[in-house]
Amino acid sequence: MRPCFARTRHLTQYMGKAISLLRPPPPPPEQPPRASGMMELRKRPRPRLLDPDFVSSPPPTPPRKRPAAAADPAPRKRAKLCGSYYIGSPVVGLQPTRCCRLPVARVSFIPRSRVPFNWYEPDMWTEVAKYLHGADLVHLAATCHWFRHLLFGEDSIWCYAFFRDLSLRTDDPRILKLLIPRPYHRSWRLLYVNAFNNTHAYCFRQPKKHIEWFRIGGFLMDTSRMLLTATLALPRGMPPADENPRFSISLTGACLLTNVRPGIWIADMHMVRCPVCNFKKCKGTMQVLEARHCELYLEKKFKDGTWEYEDLGNHFSDGPLDNAGAAIFNCDHIHTPHIGNILNAKSWIRERSNLLPRARFTPIAVAMNSNLKPNHGLLSKFKAMRYSKDGEIVSVRITQQLL
Repeated sequence: MRPCFARTRHLTQYMGKAISLLRPPPPPPEQPPRASGMMELRKRPRPRLLDPDFVSSPPPTPPRKRPAAAADPAPRKRAKLCGSYYIGSPVVGLQPTRCCRLPVARVSFIPRSRVPFNWYEPDMWTEVAKYLHGADLVHLAATCHWFRHLLFGEDSIWCYAFFRDLSLRTDDPRILKLLIPRPYHRSWRLLYVNAFNNTHAYCFRQPKKHIEWFRIGGFLMDTSRMLLTATLALPRGMPPADENPRFSISLTGACLLTNVRPGIWIADMHMVRCPVCNFKKCKGTMQVLEARHCELYLEKKFKDGTWEYEDLGNHFSDGPLDNAGAAIFNCDHIHTPHIGNILNAKSWIRERSNLLPRARFTPIAVAMNSNLKPNHGLLSKFKAMRYSKDGEIVSVRITQQLL
């Protein structure tokens, strides 16, 4: 009987499990009716992002419980901070560092967006352009429209290059006192092109007589008084400022011009074939010290031959001479150290055996010198070109002919 009772009990248990599996699932809980055409939105929990290389800053430390006032009536001294606090490193594996400051409760590292580097920075390229020659500036402007707009639109770049290539040191405090006038209705870019395109006065007139030339430099005329001399020395007395300087030129070899156009002047030295003259001992060549206003070549009347050079006078030096020199000075700055650099000829002229000409210039004066072979004298001619018949003088020449 026992085996039959045990089988019946096991069978009843299995039957109960089977019946429970066959029961239908309970109905879901009642939900509020949804509007037709609406989509149900469910929020899904986002997984927490963990970076194995970085760990967030440590949690804040709980505040310390201060003892009651009765337990510690004496004032407590402030403990030393150095050596007692640490700052945890955000990188796993690095040792903490000591700090003498109080520990920060919580530090948040906020990344800041940085502006990406821009290759087209006007201020940067304006500074770079100051170290380029005029031909390089033109080549850079031909690369794209942005550089063309920058280099041809920014006139200060060409002004800087103009003074730099003329070796006018505008950082000198004495030169800053001089007035640097702006061109008359011109741009610095046009002035640079006309000053450094290898053109000279003899290209427009008498090109067959010209042999060679070289650029001396530039100087400033902040006044209308200019002193011309046929020697590397100042006259004992200042020549009179009259309209006819022939007498002072023939007597002292110097003249004072009082109607000169202020501005930037450019000086050149030329070797020219001697024109037909009555001197039988002429060697056939002569040297010319020419100074002109920087805007002369932009005038149409100069190019078409309307403006001509007029003779101011001649000075003849009789007897054999060792050298031939000429100078042009800004008359209002005769007593400055710049004039002394010109008059100290022994410091810059060549040796007696060297016959090559040499020039020297300062911001307010210019001079040239050439050693001569055995000769019988020197003829110096002074010439000037005026803006009109009685207008301002825009160019001067000192021609020296060896006899």
